[in-house]
Amino acid sequence: MPEIDVDLKDIVSYAVLAVEMGGHAVQQIHDEKSLKIAAKGLTDEGKEELLTRADLISNHLIMDILQRFPRLNIVSEEKQSEMSEKEIEPYRKDNYAIWQSVKEYLDRIPNRRIQLSDIRIFVDPLDATQEFTEDLTEYVTVMTCIVEGDEPIFGAIYRPFYNETIFGLAGFGVITSNGNRIEPVDYDKTSKKVVVSRSHAGKVQDVVKQVLGENVEIEAAGGSGYKTLRLVNGTAELYLHTTAIKKWDTCAGDAILRVMGGAMLDLDGNPLKYSESEPILNKRGLLATVRNPYTYFKKFSKVKLI
Repeated sequence: MPEIDVDLKDIVSYAVLAVEMGGHAVQQIHDEKSLKIAAKGLTDEGKEELLTRADLISNHLIMDILQRFPRLNIVSEEKQSEMSEKEIEPYRKDNYAIWQSVKEYLDRIPNRRIQLSDIRIFVDPLDATQEFTEDLTEYVTVMTCIVEGDEPIFGAIYRPFYNETIFGLAGFGVITSNGNRIEPVDYDKTSKKVVVSRSHAGKVQDVVKQVLGENVEIEAAGGSGYKTLRLVNGTAELYLHTTAIKKWDTCAGDAILRVMGGAMLDLDGNPLKYSESEPILNKRGLLATVRNPYTYFKKFSKVKLI
């Protein structure tokens, strides 16, 4: 098949539009109280993994937008659902209105031609599904991420219940959908809090206190996207996860942290990789921060984390 040459800016624009389309549907379904919660299996830790109608409809809308690029390699948390157009249609917002709200800022991204076969997109249509079902909507995000080779080069994280989008592109920077550029918060103004998963907070708290001392403040929170945003806005210094995690949960946040000079490392000290030759499931845990990731890794490497 012939190669397809595209402008990276076009892929980025659709990736941002996609998370906002999916996120609007998530919010609308929540407001309608029509979640239709089901179990889709167990996690590696044996915890029941939930699926809602919002996951499926958000995924459908996102895939519909991204599949406008023929043969684009898309990796999504959810499989394509067999939903009728009649069921999806009430959640299709006005694409033009959503597009116009961010187009001015997306237009600032420089043009770069890229082979479509060189990239893949990771999609998380609803991060923090468990919290979503518990009405803890502050943790809910929708995410897309563009990968070139092994590396995430673009990430978009949308918080549908706050109508906030943050996206970052390698070589361009991190920006909000209202045009504000985001730089790392000064270290002395950053909360030294450590954010960890709600599902296994106890074990991680013991490890954190062993390494950083008894007085360190630890907060259990839902959603990888949400915890990454806490690093971005300086209300936490470190995000630690000690069990397996899927790469659609990490990719967008990883991209944004890399643009800001930070990183997500597994607990062997390696940056996460996202090529087709790498497994989707990262079994080696996660340490993330906007500054000095290897310094933190060195501290935590002295104790058994996994």
